[in-house]
Amino acid sequence: MMDRSAPRPSVSDFTRWCAQNPVEFAGALLTATLTVIVFLQVLFRYALKAPLDWSEELAMFLFQWCVYVGAAIAVRRTFHYHLDIVTRRLPERARDVLALLASVCIFITSYAMIHLGISMMLMVSPQEFPVMHFSMSYGYLPIPVSGILMFVFQLRIFFRQVNQLFKR
Repeated sequence: MMDRSAPRPSVSDFTRWCAQNPVEFAGALLTATLTVIVFLQVLFRYALKAPLDWSEELAMFLFQWCVYVGAAIAVRRTFHYHLDIVTRRLPERARDVLALLASVCIFITSYAMIHLGISMMLMVSPQEFPVMHFSMSYGYLPIPVSGILMFVFQLRIFFRQVNQLFKR
């Protein structure tokens, strides 16, 4: 049963959320667009027997963006993989040091994504998607973009971790 006394979110609340969380909004928009494209692809192929030429490539392209934007969001919200059963048993100081080590690993990963993503973009730039006719490098663009976002998001977390480590 709905609580009628709770205030309903307004358009301005949504606009404020979008302004405060542009990466999450982009991820949601990409996922919604991917869902619509895949739905249309299935509808046209199986129900109307008239497949869309471009839908397969666009779905793949959007999926790549969804995955890498999602990875950046996971870093921002600290949803990356960790073994809670192990870290919970450690002393607080050891947990803090381990968290810093995890941050360093994320920095290394984001650097590799930026560096290798740009290299791959340059390598495939002369190639084009066969049906959509735009550079294949746009398909690799989410890798360095996600690496940059991950680095920026983790930097804020890292400074909080360092501050917490030295407070104890």
